[in-house]
Formats: sequence, C-alpha cells, structure tokens
Amino acid sequence: MAPLVDLLLDLERPKSRLIWLRRPNVVCLLQSLATGRVSLTHEGLQQETPWRTASHLRDLLMDSGILPHVDRQILLYERWLAERLATIKDPEVHRLLHRFATWHQMRRLRAKAEKGPLGRSPTHEAKQQVTQAGAFLVWLLDRSRTLDHCQQADLDAWHTEKYATRRPAQVFLRWCMEAGTMPRIVLPTHVVKQDQTPMHQHRRLTLLRRVLNDDSPPLRSRVAAALVLLYAQPVSRIVRLTTDDIVDDGTTVTVRLGDPPSPLPAPVADLMRCYLAEHPNLAYASSRSSGWLFPGRQAGQPMHQTSLQDRLRDIGIPPQRGRASSIRQLVLQAPAPVIAKAFGYHDKTTTHLVTEAGGTWSRYAPGDHKR
Repeated sequence: MAPLVDLLLDLERPKSRLIWLRRPNVVCLLQSLATGRVSLTHEGLQQETPWRTASHLRDLLMDSGILPHVDRQILLYERWLAERLATIKDPEVHRLLHRFATWHQMRRLRAKAEKGPLGRSPTHEAKQQVTQAGAFLVWLLDRSRTLDHCQQADLDAWHTEKYATRRPAQVFLRWCMEAGTMPRIVLPTHVVKQDQTPMHQHRRLTLLRRVLNDDSPPLRSRVAAALVLLYAQPVSRIVRLTTDDIVDDGTTVTVRLGDPPSPLPAPVADLMRCYLAEHPNLAYASSRSSGWLFPGRQAGQPMHQTSLQDRLRDIGIPPQRGRASSIRQLVLQAPAPVIAKAFGYHDKTTTHLVTEAGGTWSRYAPGDHKR
C-alpha cells in the first residue's frame, strides 16, 4: 500500500487526505486489503461497503497504477445493477432485465468506453432505462398480462399513465420487439416543443467581451465560457478536453476540437496561457497525472459537466443558448462541412443549422476543387 500512501501525500492538501485515511471505514478497508481478506482486484473491491469509500479507493489505485484501468462509470453501473436486480422478486422480470442490461446496455457502454472515458450521462440513462423497464413489467403483471401477450391497448395505456417516463421505457420495448419477446406493436410518439431560440449575436459578443475583460470570475469558468461562446462547444465535450489538446508553440495557441486544431484569438490565447500556468496548482485537482484540462475531485476523472454548467451560469453564461448562437453564426461564416470538421460536429448537424439560419452554403462540396 506504500505507493497509494505516497500518492495521497504527494497531492495538494495532504492534510485532508490524511484525515480521510483515518476514517474508520477507510482503515477497515485498508486493513482488509493488507491482510488479504479482500483481494486487491476490481472484483474484490466491487462488493465492498460503503461503496463510496471503496469506489474512491479504487479510483486512487487505478490512478497510481496499482490496479489496471477500467472505466469507472461502467464499474459503478455494474454495482448499481447488481443491487437493483437483487430487489426484484419476480424471476421472469429479473431474467428479462438481466438480459436487457447484459446484451444491450453493457455492450453499448463498453463500445463507448473503448473510444474514450465515459461521462455520467450514458450510465445515468441506462439506469433510467432499467428502472422504467422494471416499472413497465410490474405494471403489465398488475393487468394480468405477460410480455409476450402485450397488446396495443396495453402500450397505449402505459404511455398515457406514465407520460413523463415514457422515453426510457421505449428503449427496452424496442429491444423486446427486436428480440421477439413481445409482439411488434406501435410505440406512441409525442413531439415536445421546447424553446431553443438562441441568444442574439450582439448579446453573445457582449458576454464574450465580459468573459475576456472581467478578472473577477475564476479562470476555469472564463476559459470554458470562451470555448462555448467562440467555438460552440457543448459542456459535455469541454470537460473531456485534456492539456494535450492545447498546443502552444510560443506564437499561436491551438485547441484540438476537430481536424485541424483551431487557433485561439490573442485575447483567448492569453486567457488559456494564464489558466495552464495555474493548472498544476489547482486545489480541486484530484490527481496530477490525470491530464484533464478541467480535472474533477475524483482521482483520474474530469469535472462533471453539471458542475461546469453551474459555474457558467454563476457568471451569467447560459451554456445551451450561448452555444446555439455561436454555431449558427459560424455556419454563416464558412461552409457547413468545414465547420463540422474543425469543431467536431456531425456534418448533417451543421447542414441543418445553416439551412435554418438562411445560409448559402447548401451546395458547397468539400475537398480539392483544383483538378
């Protein structure tokens, strides 16, 4: 356990780490690992309680290289799923939910994790799907109906009664239809119209100037706000940026959002340089080895997107409306395929946006036109 202790003492605020080490549940878990009662493996730590202590310790062990790296969100979801299934008494409901989670959800989550660390949104969505799938199956049993005899009237009644939670349940229902465990019937749809009007261009530029000139907000909030207002980056993507995505050659600072990397204008570049100079000493950084541009409190994990959204709103930046205003302005200034490639958007998204904005690039074809 010496490497773990060295890691804890090497971090900022070692006093708080020592206080954590003295907690009775932490001492008990460390003693169990030292004596071999709990094996020093992911499987050994997976079922230990309290789960928050075991999870935090496992994060530290992975971050220090003592345990092999496994996506943290998948590990947490597996633990939640085991606890959730243990509460289900009906064997048929248990079997269906276990199959759904194993063959549909876990396969998708692992495929996403292979491309990069998962955020909390995919596993949160998976939990909702399991919860609502279980609720639907219990509701169906109360109507004295089994899944293989489910009728259109049953599905219509469920969507009428459970309107607010219908979307998570539909993923399970589609999977059941494809797997042949229920008849192919129509899933009711209802379009929910939301006001997604972006802010006016003048307002966006006013906010951007304030972000660059006002020194009172925290640097991390100002840097994130600049990426939202200037390059239309969603908060979920901003928190996944690493320090390696920022390249400073002494003259130009670029950020790797797409291909090629995007140069930062001089005021934003100066802001980024100041932030990177402060970055190694951030008091909230849980690990020096994580490399996240916006490190979180959990070892090796980035800041949660909800936390960053809250910080942006605290300084008067509406993330979604600011991003919508920025992307609509960008597609009016350059062809949609160019914007999509440079800023990491899907080309269909930018093409749709330029049509909405009344742009004239709809017939632009990317590539070399000299031949």
